[in-house]
Amino acid sequence: MKLAVILIAATLLLPAHGWALIERSVPFYVFDGTSYDVLFMLPATYFVGLGEERDGYTEATFCDLDGYVRTEDVSAVDYEPLVKYPETGEATLKKTVSSVWLYSDSSLSNVVARVSASDEIFLYGESATDGVYYVRVGSGSFAERGYLSGEAVEVTYPDQNDIAVAPSQPDYVPPEESGEEQSDPLSAAVRVILIVSVTVPAFLLAFLLSRKT
Repeated sequence: MKLAVILIAATLLLPAHGWALIERSVPFYVFDGTSYDVLFMLPATYFVGLGEERDGYTEATFCDLDGYVRTEDVSAVDYEPLVKYPETGEATLKKTVSSVWLYSDSSLSNVVARVSASDEIFLYGESATDGVYYVRVGSGSFAERGYLSGEAVEVTYPDQNDIAVAPSQPDYVPPEESGEEQSDPLSAAVRVILIVSVTVPAFLLAFLLSRKT
């Protein structure tokens, strides 16, 4: 029973329609029932999980976020990526700043929390507003998401995803393990004997003729 529950849960977490490569930095949207608004810019070389498509937008999953991408902005792939989402992006408060406000909007007008230098800050990406970043502060059920001003923080973008390709081919299997036909040592010995039996008489004949001459 437990195994069945685990399998069902895993199935629900998988994207409905595979994966798409983010070839260049493109917007990740949220939909409020009326319009699509840019949440932040997705990092190139990573992936989004794909869902249903409608009106030129496709449901997308990125890290722990559900949103949308423009269908034309990403390229669907026919494999499951080895590395899907970034793990190394982060933001840290500048040394001269002890705390900073976290905002719910990229215009930095609605405060939702205070962030201190000891808080763990994960960087999703830069917002559509220059110098403003969308982040997650903390983790788990206590995590807060919002925008930080670049004037107060230093950001580290995730490393380029060098594995933005199809999974590598299986490791090479030596012939003796792959079932391929092997060379027969006895056959090789027979060939050597045949060569010697032909070459030696020819050499002796040439030698005797040369002496007679």
